[in-house]
Amino acid sequence: MTALRLSAAVLAGILTSGLVSAQEARLSPSSSRTLFAVTDSVKGDDGARISATTTLVYEPSAGRYVHTVTDGDGRVLTRAVRSTSVVGPTPSEMRASREAIASHPEIAALIEDARGEVTIDGGFPLVREQGHACGPGGRCVTLDVWQTLDDGDRQRIRYVVVDLREIRVLEADADPQADSNLAHPAARQQSRFQ
Repeated sequence: MTALRLSAAVLAGILTSGLVSAQEARLSPSSSRTLFAVTDSVKGDDGARISATTTLVYEPSAGRYVHTVTDGDGRVLTRAVRSTSVVGPTPSEMRASREAIASHPEIAALIEDARGEVTIDGGFPLVREQGHACGPGGRCVTLDVWQTLDDGDRQRIRYVVVDLREIRVLEADADPQADSNLAHPAARQQSRFQ
């Protein structure tokens, strides 16, 4: 970015937040959603400090991520479009993922038959190759469905891939070794500005 040098605080916020305070209660496969928005004071090329807001918006219907930096007056300083992103899910996306998993017929039956307390956690972004639902334009996360037994032993019931573009369970019984970013180099190759 030639116009600005982002501070370490903004970059840390971008990489760790995945949170936005004003998310819609229900996700829609056709509505854009803000994945994060961070405002910070940054140094411009002339050395003067300015207020800048960095925003990442996912547009499911277009299958793209729009990364925008605006100044304090709302002027666009930079705008870039990506086909993939590894930004974590928003709270609304996590809620939608958990609801999709809990209502999936196969998984719901396993949860009902569990011998202990059931939790659904994770939410790691999954990026796959072109042509896969988690490929360019998609937005997928992986989650674990766990049961904790009375003796404290924690057992995985299922490893699940959720398609957040369509808001559905994509793989109800995924393989943690085969269905991860480490198993698919697409995450590294496609997460670039276009």
